[in-house]
Amino acid sequence: MAERLFPIIFFMKRFKKTMRLFGLIVMIILACFGIGLGGTPPVLPVIRTKHGTEFIETREEENVEEDMQNLK
Repeated sequence: MAERLFPIIFFMKRFKKTMRLFGLIVMIILACFGIGLGGTPPVLPVIRTKHGTEFIETREEENVEEDMQNLK
């Protein structure tokens, strides 16, 4: 009877070691992304939309000189 259990015991020990290694690899991968056992992912930065460019009207020299004379 003990002879029949030996392959099962050997398989279970190998299976246990494999599962521990798999768990370690999963923990390392999660740590690389900053996720802990709590399961909360890191807060990603908010992408802000850029405002459109504002157009500034330029006046011709004549209009500026006239405006300056009107201010006096």
